[in-house]
Amino acid sequence: MKHALFRFSNGYKPHSFVGTFRKLMRDSGLARTADGQNRTLYSLRHTYATLELLRNSTDIHTLSKQMGNSAAMIERHYSKLTATMAAERLA
Repeated sequence: MKHALFRFSNGYKPHSFVGTFRKLMRDSGLARTADGQNRTLYSLRHTYATLELLRNSTDIHTLSKQMGNSAAMIERHYSKLTATMAAERLA
């Protein structure tokens, strides 16, 4: 038996959020990044990682466990952010 994980206020139960996400991005004017790339559901992982590092000062090792990636991969992709954070703390 399949159960709906999400339900909209009007009762609609989407089978996938891909189309809903695309519509939301289009309607909000956020469908493309500053360099013209389409935003995808996967891009929310980047948003999550960035916010955790910047707003919550989550360390790279904790973030890597939360996201299921190696600390080396997180460091490789987000080292610029961690350098910015360190500079702000030292200022």
